[in-house]
Formats: sequence, C-alpha cells, structure tokens
Amino acid sequence: MRWLVVAGALALGCPPPARYTENRPGLSCDRATRVAYRTLETLGYTITDVVPASPERAGTIAGTRKEPDGTSKTGKVVISCDAKGAVLRPVEDSVLPDYDFSRAFGYSFKELVKRPDVEEPRAQRGLEVLVHVLTAQEGILDLGGVPATGGAVVVRVTVRNNTDRAVSLDPSTLDLVPDGGSATGPLPAADARAALAPAGAGDKVRTELLTGPRRIGPHATSGGYLVYPPGVYREARIGIEDVETGEAEGFVAPVQ
Repeated sequence: MRWLVVAGALALGCPPPARYTENRPGLSCDRATRVAYRTLETLGYTITDVVPASPERAGTIAGTRKEPDGTSKTGKVVISCDAKGAVLRPVEDSVLPDYDFSRAFGYSFKELVKRPDVEEPRAQRGLEVLVHVLTAQEGILDLGGVPATGGAVVVRVTVRNNTDRAVSLDPSTLDLVPDGGSATGPLPAADARAALAPAGAGDKVRTELLTGPRRIGPHATSGGYLVYPPGVYREARIGIEDVETGEAEGFVAPVQ
C-alpha cells in the first residue's frame, strides 16, 4: 500500500501547504487563467499545457524550464473558480519538495494580478508595432482552441499610433524573416482562410484577418491576424504610411 501511495504522489505531483494557495475572491475564471499563464512565463517556463478554468471544471497551466545544471523542471498550477472568485494551487514536481516553485509563483502572481492584462506602451509617442506568433497554448487561452492546421503560423499584429497623424498599414507588405532564410509575406486571403481550422478558433481568426490596408487614427490602436507559411520566424519588416503625405516609414521588429 505504501508503494501505491508514493506512486500516486509521483503521478499527481505534490500539492503545497495551504499558505501557498492563492485565494482570490472576486477574480474571474478567465482572468485567473490569464494571470497564471503570465506568471509561469515570467518565471521562465515554456508553456506546454493550457486548460482554461471554468465553474464547471478546474483549469491548469503547466510548463517546463531548463535549469542551470541541465535538468528540466516542471511547473503546474491548478485553478478552481466559481461566482465568488478563484483559488490557485501550485503543484510541486517532487515527492519531497522545497516549495521554491510555490513561493516564486505566489510572489509573482501577487504582482502581476495588480497589472492590466495588456500593458500600456512604455513610450507615449511615436508608433509601436507588435508582431506576435500565436502559440497553440495561447490559441487555447485566447480563442478557445488551436486556430490553424497544417503547421500554418498565425500572427497577431498590433499597431499603436501615439502620434497626431493618421497612418495606414498594408498587411501585404509585412514580411517575416526566418532563421537562415529569405523574407516571406503573409498568405493571400483565400489561402489564409483555408489554412485555418474549420470552426471555433479558426472562425474567430477569420473575422479579424487583415485583408487590406488598415487606417489607424491619431492616438488609436488597431490590429488583427495574418497567416504565414510554416516556419520559425525571428524578425518582422513592416511599412507604415502617413495617410496625409503618403510617405512610408519602415520598421524592423523582433517577432515575439
């Protein structure tokens, strides 16, 4: 019987003492999941599993992190929630844990939950262009499922125009550069729609596809999705045009 108990503990992980549990009255299921996701990322974990929390079922966020000695460490958080709030329980990956993960999660979560989910730009002037590859886990978190099929890469583009002038983004000119390869543009609209999942998350991306020039007014934010061929991209090359003068400004940004 003792061996069965130990085997069960190894399979399920070790729940922390009550003092490491985050009890958050008033925190919604969705926000608890999102902040837990950001917390693991902040702690250096690569997210490997996302199950959004709901009143009907517990959610989980799990990830792995490479340690300095070359070993791999697993971090996992179980999220329970209802109309009253959320409870987050870190799960240690050792039968005899030191609770370092639970403590680190608690400290970081307490800070991140105070901040908005979308950080404001650090610079309040000029143009800010963000190009972000949507991972499968982020698709589950943000869209309720994996949006693309066949390895197609879904990219979320956000332009924050902190100037007094209107600008225009032509998505056909937004090229991505892979490691050791040539720049490639987004798939044409018809091909992009075909590369997306037939329903659910795919439909959500379809409704926000950038299919033509997009005008962004002064002090406004706009964006949407583009779909690219399979690849690992490191750099984006973007052209933004001043609507009044027609002059274009080129940007090079890292792909996040």
